[in-house]
Amino acid sequence: MVRVNPALDAHIAHLAAIRAAVRAELEGRAARVQAVVDSHVRTGRLRDSLRVETSATDSTVSLSHPQILAINYGYIAANGRFVEGIHAIEAGQE
Repeated sequence: MVRVNPALDAHIAHLAAIRAAVRAELEGRAARVQAVVDSHVRTGRLRDSLRVETSATDSTVSLSHPQILAINYGYIAANGRFVEGIHAIEAGQE
């Protein structure tokens, strides 16, 4: 019977080549998010809230602006018209 080491996933996740591939993927996704954010600068607060974080085995691109949901997905303006969002989050998922 074949036995699989229960820690195999952790072992693979810590391999240098895997970590480099995860980092490269993160950098590409972060660049796409950054490009969308940079093309919609009004105050610079959204751009300043962009964070790219990498740990030993994981990577994250985040936007922490307090109005990120409205900025990203859109909102209804005071005059009742819908303002389209910038869809920066989706750019990082492509």
